[in-house]
Amino acid sequence: MVRTPTLILIGFFALASVDASAGAPEAGAAKSVAEATKRLESARTALSAAVKRIEKDPPSNADLDSALAAVDALKSALDAGASFETEDLDYAKAVLAARKEYRTQREYVDERRAKIHIFEFRRRIDSAMATLNERMAKVAGKEPGPKEMDDARAAVAEVKKLADESRSLTKQDPKFATYLTEVDTAVSRQEKAIDERWLALSAQKQRGLLDERRKALSTALAELGKAWSDEKFGAADKASAALQKQLDEGKPLEASDKAYRAEADKARAEIAQAKQKMEESVAAAGVSRVKEEMGPAHDELVASAKALRARKPTPEQFAEAKTAAFVVRKLVEKYEPQASRSPAIGQYITEVKNTLVEVEVALQVRSLDAARVDVVQALRNLEKRAPTDEQFEEANTALTILSKTLETVHAKNPAISPAAAEARQLIKDGKAAMEKRRYEVDLQRQRAKVDEARKNATAVVAQIQKDKPTEAQLLEAENAVKQIGVVLDAGAPFVKKDRDYALYAKESKERMAELSDRITRRKIALSAVEARAQLTERVATAREKVEAVKALTTTDADIEAASKSVDALMQAIETRMELERQDAGYASSAERGRNELLRLVEVLEFAKQERALRRVTGEALDAATSATAAATSSSDLRKRKELYASAMEKLKACQDEGAMMLKENARLASSDVLVGGQPAKPKEVMAQCAQKAEALQEPQKQVDVRIRFDEGPKKAYESAKALLAKSRKSEALEQFNECIVTGRVLENGYPDFKNHKFDVGGSSMSMVELVQVCVKERKPLQANP
Repeated sequence: MVRTPTLILIGFFALASVDASAGAPEAGAAKSVAEATKRLESARTALSAAVKRIEKDPPSNADLDSALAAVDALKSALDAGASFETEDLDYAKAVLAARKEYRTQREYVDERRAKIHIFEFRRRIDSAMATLNERMAKVAGKEPGPKEMDDARAAVAEVKKLADESRSLTKQDPKFATYLTEVDTAVSRQEKAIDERWLALSAQKQRGLLDERRKALSTALAELGKAWSDEKFGAADKASAALQKQLDEGKPLEASDKAYRAEADKARAEIAQAKQKMEESVAAAGVSRVKEEMGPAHDELVASAKALRARKPTPEQFAEAKTAAFVVRKLVEKYEPQASRSPAIGQYITEVKNTLVEVEVALQVRSLDAARVDVVQALRNLEKRAPTDEQFEEANTALTILSKTLETVHAKNPAISPAAAEARQLIKDGKAAMEKRRYEVDLQRQRAKVDEARKNATAVVAQIQKDKPTEAQLLEAENAVKQIGVVLDAGAPFVKKDRDYALYAKESKERMAELSDRITRRKIALSAVEARAQLTERVATAREKVEAVKALTTTDADIEAASKSVDALMQAIETRMELERQDAGYASSAERGRNELLRLVEVLEFAKQERALRRVTGEALDAATSATAAATSSSDLRKRKELYASAMEKLKACQDEGAMMLKENARLASSDVLVGGQPAKPKEVMAQCAQKAEALQEPQKQVDVRIRFDEGPKKAYESAKALLAKSRKSEALEQFNECIVTGRVLENGYPDFKNHKFDVGGSSMSMVELVQVCVKERKPLQANP
């Protein structure tokens, strides 16, 4: 008892091992036996709960979907732990039980889902059958209309549709299969009932209409029997035709409705009797009555026929013939039914028809002839030298009229067929001739347009060669040449069709290129004239400005103006370099201008150097002199110091930068420099700068010493005295120390000025004396701070 389950487990493990090795693990595989066991038990619990919910009747769709999802979840859990089935015995046992449960519950869930689907289909089919029964009751009513019949057929179609949709479930439920068979039988029965009801209603309706037509025929025959008249005969004939038409419409009902077939046979017999009575009535009335009404019109028709046989009938005779033919045609149509029933009337109508045909043929032939004459005349008008578009329209209209007239005639009539054949040939030839002439005229007009465009362009281009043309005239000439191209493009189709025009178009394009070249050359010549004038003006202006900067009194503004004029000359030459290659005259002028430009650039550059030399020497010396004078007269020591520093800086630049400039360009040594309004050589000016710089050192040093003395020991001493007067001894001590320190620093820095007297507190003291005073004043404060 123990060995058998063990063997089964071993076989299962082996099979599971093979399955596991055959396929790769799924993405959601468990990581451990515990996780796989937990997931398996959770899936089984969820499946049991879901199955329990669908055991009630009827289960909801949501519960059925949940049960199916729970089955899939259990399958996923089994697949996720497949790798552990050969590793853990307990898990393998749990898997066996779970697989059995999976199969059982899956079958149960599928069965419940099938049953609920069957239940739902039965419910829907029962509802559709109920609707069908309701509508069939209306069909079976006294007088159902087309809407009731259509509704019943729609209900049948709905039941059939539901039955077809649910037929796949019959294999799962034999009772449902039997139910569908019963439904199919009922539907077939109801469908047959609808067809029979429709047939009965149709037969009933047709019998009513047939009775109406029979009564109408009987009434018409009774009236015809009382006294003959054409109107009564026509009414009887129409009533007979209407009854025959009604019989034809009800023909399909005769095979399925015996009663209606019997009524139809009676109606056919009545039609035959009616025809016999009508023929007898016609025979009794005789041909004299027909001649009485038709005779005058026939006589008019005979007279018209005689007139038409003349060589040239008048328009009035044509009109009378048309009217007579129309009247006789209507009378013939009126008595046509009687002619078929009376040989005498038929013979008379035939005679009238012969005359009628003769007149109609003559009229049709005359109509064709008139239309042909119009076409011929219209085509002749096109052969003139320059036919207009209106004449082409007239020819087209004439051909259309002839074609329409040809459609109305009896072309197969031997009397008309020759004229009709001529008309057809004329239409064919006329269209071809008109198309050919249209092409010739269009080609002629195209050449005229090209000639006009060429003539206009030649005149306009010739005009710009005379006087100096304006921009508007040049633009007009260019547009005139372009217009030749526009006209040629419009006539491009003619190039492929006409060799002469193709050669003409080629020659016109060459002429167009020639005129364009003339315009281009004229524009170049005009540009060269303008450029030479501008170049001459720029050269003169630049020369004047550059010559002006050679003066001794040249300013920076003069140099700037000369530079701008030279730049303008350079730009004028560079921007028209293309024109040099196009016009030799301008190229010579530009070359001379370029040589002059080089000379002016050289002169201007030397003038700039002279101006810079004068600025750093003569002007610097004058500025230093002015600053020195201002410093001497100033009572503000700081202002005086700044002026001395500025003067010294200018004097130093005069020496250093002046010497450097002379070293770079020795020619500058011969240039004049203004100093105080008088010319002098650069080296003389630099010597003066050196002398003044040397002379300025002493006063500059004095100012510097005095400022340092005032801001150093003097300021500290006076501050200490003020603090001491306020009994602020410690602060006064600090200021006395400051006085001593700064005084001794100043003594060491400027030993030449240590005995120089300075104004201190209303008295005159030297640096040494002020330091001694500060030392003396400090001692008491040091002993008793």
